Amino acid sequence: MKQHTLALWIVLLAHSAATIAADEARFTRSVDDITATEIKDVWSGSVGFGAILSRGNTETTNVIANATAKLDQETWRHKVEAAALTSDSNGDTTAERYLLGYKIDYKLNAKSYLFSALRAEFDKFSGYDQQLSAAVGYGFRAIESTSDILDLEIGVGARRDKLVNGETESEAIARAALDYQHFFSKTAEFRQSVLVLSGSSNTSINSVTAIRANLVSSIALEAGLLIKYNSDPVADSKTTDTITSLSLVYGF
Repeated sequence: MKQHTLALWIVLLAHSAATIAADEARFTRSVDDITATEIKDVWSGSVGFGAILSRGNTETTNVIANATAKLDQETWRHKVEAAALTSDSNGDTTAERYLLGYKIDYKLNAKSYLFSALRAEFDKFSGYDQQLSAAVGYGFRAIESTSDILDLEIGVGARRDKLVNGETESEAIARAALDYQHFFSKTAEFRQSVLVLSGSSNTSINSVTAIRANLVSSIALEAGLLIKYNSDPVADSKTTDTITSLSLVYGF
């Protein structure tokens, strides 16, 4: 399985490198040009779906789906995300995770902004049946060019966790986030995001790494790696979960 995953990453990287050579014009526009032409009052985003089925001596089904929508306006910027993961082995559910998130930014100037973020995770196999959080803070666009975008954020908020045994925990949290995109070309990109929510009882870290390359028109192939960490897992749960995925993605 690891060999197949490595091979898929190599194919995606090779595709990206080949496209770079034919797309030199992507670096010629200034940031002002980007702002004038790319901030549109319309939603854009993507919907992805991946599945792995195994039948025979062992019957397993793994399904992953995700969706992201963004609206970039002159003063406001919106982002909505949703994700789902289910895994079944011989009729028994071995993983079930759902995520919903919404973030709104108020632009102070070309680089700085204030944000408000809501996030809800449901993952009983992590020991936490629910993890709900709300935060506000300050963000800074450290890099913005035709090839790279980097946002850094810091803020404060509150979190309410419901454990699988029914107990609940509520606490104040600090929030830090990094969101980076590198565009190899118009049809291939790399993304890295890290979200840290830290309170007195638990620190959670979510890291998402992905490489996407267009196959045809609006259809792309995406290889991703999700790392989820809880510093204080419940009962016999492990501190770290990792999910490697391969999905077909439709962009709009």
